[in-house]
Amino acid sequence: MSGVFDPKADYGPGHKRERRRWSYILSQEGVLPCARCQGPIHHGDTWDLGHNDERTAWTGPEHVSCNRSAGGRNGAKVTNAKRAMKIRAW
Repeated sequence: MSGVFDPKADYGPGHKRERRRWSYILSQEGVLPCARCQGPIHHGDTWDLGHNDERTAWTGPEHVSCNRSAGGRNGAKVTNAKRAMKIRAW
């Protein structure tokens, strides 16, 4: 996993292998905490494989809403930083 979003690398064989690993653990445990909010994710629930905000490591299962809202916040932060008003000293 890289620090920059790359669909081929980020959702390639490594991602699929890690997701299968967590899927197996969830099937054995029956319930796991969401890596982001710590709420329960039950076997059979829809979930995303989460990663840290730097996109350098996977964190485990996350609720779809937790994962995607965090991605939206991070994307907005990057976009807004690019739009930040620049003050020039004339």
